[in-house]
Amino acid sequence: MSKLALLGGPKAARCPLPAWPVWDQSDREALLRVLESGKWWIYAYGEAELGSERGGKSERSQVAQFEEEFAAYHHVKHGIAVSSGSMALDICMRAIELGPGDEVITTPYTFFATSACILNAGALPIYVDIDPETYNIDPARIEAAVSARTKAILPVHFSGELCDIEAVCAVARRHGLKVIEDAAQSHGGCLEGERYAGSFGEAGIFSFQQSKCLTCGEGGLILTNSDEFAERAWSLRHYGRTRQGLWYEHHRLGWNGRMTEFSGALLRTQLRKLPAQNARRMENVGYFYERLREVEGLRPAKLHPRATQRSHYLVMLRYQEAAWEGLPRARFLEALNAEGVPASPGYSFPNFENPVLDRLPLTAKLDYGRFARTCPNAVRACRSEAVWLMHQLFLGDRRDVDTVVEAILKVKEHCRDLT
Repeated sequence: MSKLALLGGPKAARCPLPAWPVWDQSDREALLRVLESGKWWIYAYGEAELGSERGGKSERSQVAQFEEEFAAYHHVKHGIAVSSGSMALDICMRAIELGPGDEVITTPYTFFATSACILNAGALPIYVDIDPETYNIDPARIEAAVSARTKAILPVHFSGELCDIEAVCAVARRHGLKVIEDAAQSHGGCLEGERYAGSFGEAGIFSFQQSKCLTCGEGGLILTNSDEFAERAWSLRHYGRTRQGLWYEHHRLGWNGRMTEFSGALLRTQLRKLPAQNARRMENVGYFYERLREVEGLRPAKLHPRATQRSHYLVMLRYQEAAWEGLPRARFLEALNAEGVPASPGYSFPNFENPVLDRLPLTAKLDYGRFARTCPNAVRACRSEAVWLMHQLFLGDRRDVDTVVEAILKVKEHCRDLT
């Protein structure tokens, strides 16, 4: 193969790889309809937001329709759309009445919002290590972390791949704990029997931030099969109002967490594209994994054996430095990016090493440094092992996948030149 691009050779990727987000005329028209309607927020429709008719023509909020469509797609009873995935997490913690002195068991290998929502409620995140093969929370380690103060478990379907959620829920049932699924990255993820991400616990949350496989730029949604939980979540996203109360009557402390009509309209058109996009990613990632067998020292994270639909938000690889002539992961990634294939090491450190934990009076009495000893798999993933490839790389055709593999093989062949 030719000289590495990092050392002055030509790039392996001669043509641009697929970009994100993807939009078409249907998205443009949906946004224009909202713009021209003059109704830019959910309550511009008044009672029509709840489904009434005007002049024989149905006139309903785009947000309300998206809530129904997204919930139906995931086979869940209720959907409550909010302004972000982080807001969805905060609402869920308040909805389970989490408070000072409580603890929530979660994973250290995910975005900090999963810890922040616990801290925002005055409670403490307790970290359990990830499975080294899947990068998802290891259910076998959860039981030992349960204490008299534990109120809930907050697992993450990291990279869009469902964790062993059935085992997590079994632990929760034994100890009378709530389960809130962070499915921010798992739009359409499904196990055998049409059991979707977000449908296993008390509730599940999703993010529609720009990088996600379903996006409106920024947004979130809560799924639940519980009528009671849905009412609390609806109230909390709407400043503590109730459906039966007066407009200026507030029954609990909440937020303005409402989604805009522009976001709802865009998500409706984007949702129609999601099944085909997920199917394309599944096909291409399957082919990528077959070709990756040619590359020693770069192993894919293990996928859930009973999944029938995957989003593949991230394609997670495990880098083994010894198989690359001692080439550090950082140098490997630098070379791969130079070849035109965007790849990332992901998180620089696990959540328990975030500086904010040393600065909060709330966490002063808990030694978060101890989790470095109890979560070695998460530490290793951050320090030297994890390689992230974003989902859009697998929205093209097999030639695009071949380009990614050829770039990896090129770096592999010339790795001694970089050490």
